[in-house]
Amino acid sequence: MPPKLSHDIPVTDDTLWFLERYLNVFDFLELFPADAVSKTDGSPGMPVKLMTDLGFSIESDIDREKMQLRNRSKLRGWCRFTSEHGLRVGDTIRLEKTGDRDFSLSLVRQT
Repeated sequence: MPPKLSHDIPVTDDTLWFLERYLNVFDFLELFPADAVSKTDGSPGMPVKLMTDLGFSIESDIDREKMQLRNRSKLRGWCRFTSEHGLRVGDTIRLEKTGDRDFSLSLVRQT
């Protein structure tokens, strides 16, 4: 079976609040290099780069305990991506692997 290269995350009534604040990657962890996950002693993993469709990039490792992107910054992280898009029910967040440590992150909006 070929490696998975993308994942779509639907925004629902049940997930909207959570997705506005966190990107949990447990369901598609295989997209990321293993060393992107923080170590068992809590030290950071090697960051990955997510280039957004808004023209800025997010660099983050993955928190081992929560299986979430660690960078949730409103200036250069996950929270900026969701707030600038005005995330809403019916949207789909698309994550595509473009290189070993590089990804594109975009929002697909239902019209």
